[in-house]
Amino acid sequence: MAQSFCRKVDLFIVTATTHTGFHVPPPDTAADTMKTDPFPLDVSSEQQPLLRHAETEAELRACFDVMKQLRPALKDAEALLAAVAVQGPQGYRLLAAWREGRPVALAGYRFLDNLIHGKFVYVDDLIACESSRGEGLGERLLAYLRDLGRAGGCERLVLDTALSNSLAQRFYFRSGLLARGLHFSMDLQ
Repeated sequence: MAQSFCRKVDLFIVTATTHTGFHVPPPDTAADTMKTDPFPLDVSSEQQPLLRHAETEAELRACFDVMKQLRPALKDAEALLAAVAVQGPQGYRLLAAWREGRPVALAGYRFLDNLIHGKFVYVDDLIACESSRGEGLGERLLAYLRDLGRAGGCERLVLDTALSNSLAQRFYFRSGLLARGLHFSMDLQ
């Protein structure tokens, strides 16, 4: 299976809350976001895609073709919408690198808190469409999430990758991530 590294970054404020760990209020307007976001929005150009969150159903549908490269079990854009509808209340956000109005890289993430890591940023999905690989989009997305996590008081950025995915592992090592354990799972159905 071909692996891609796409990241989507948007502006938002992370504020600590009780129990859930974080609350990410949506901006009312782009102007409000620029005034309040601690991380300024990237400037888009032909060479550098704009980083912002996919928030609307249309934007999420537009992300399907890129996400399908990482998650081939997704049947269609409606399946992606359904997954985001379930995961959104759990804190899931989808950032995208947008070029000419289309996503070329994605990063799905959430803020979590547990006894192993304390407060941390968990990267669920990181993919760049095949035509945009090698442009540094994965690095930009990870750097943004790293800075966002630091600003939110997180102790770590955590992600999982398949043991067989040596290309991704090399990328993660180059990006400063360390392999600190094995992730075990068991099929229940």
